[in-house]
Amino acid sequence: MSLLHAAGGGSIRAIPLFGIFRARRRAHAVPARGLFLVNVKVGRGCSNKLSSGLAGAYVSAYVTAADADAATRLAIMKLTSKGFEFLGTQGPVSRIELEDWPQHIAQSWPEFIDELPQQGELAAAISKDTVFFGPFVGYERSA
Repeated sequence: MSLLHAAGGGSIRAIPLFGIFRARRRAHAVPARGLFLVNVKVGRGCSNKLSSGLAGAYVSAYVTAADADAATRLAIMKLTSKGFEFLGTQGPVSRIELEDWPQHIAQSWPEFIDELPQQGELAAAISKDTVFFGPFVGYERSA
């Protein structure tokens, strides 16, 4: 008689352990493209778009991209292609949901509502990389 039977253990049966020791694969959802706000500080560079007394500007870049990093790269590329010198980002890059766009513009740039894209235009542009800018707020050279 086996020890298990003597101790009242009953019969032995194998329990399949299929896959118990394999690393589980987690499905990582690919983040949906979105609209991102990248606040940027630029220097004059070789751009002639700023008045002569200004050393540079702060600008809000609105970018449709795959993620925040791609949005930042696109904003920098677009600004430097216009002749500005990239000096840095200001604060974190944030995502703006399309349904929040009208409220964002009404709060941030109410005097420029007619100059910035409408919600429908953004929805149409979300599938491709697009960059547009809010107003440039210039700063003077420090003494």
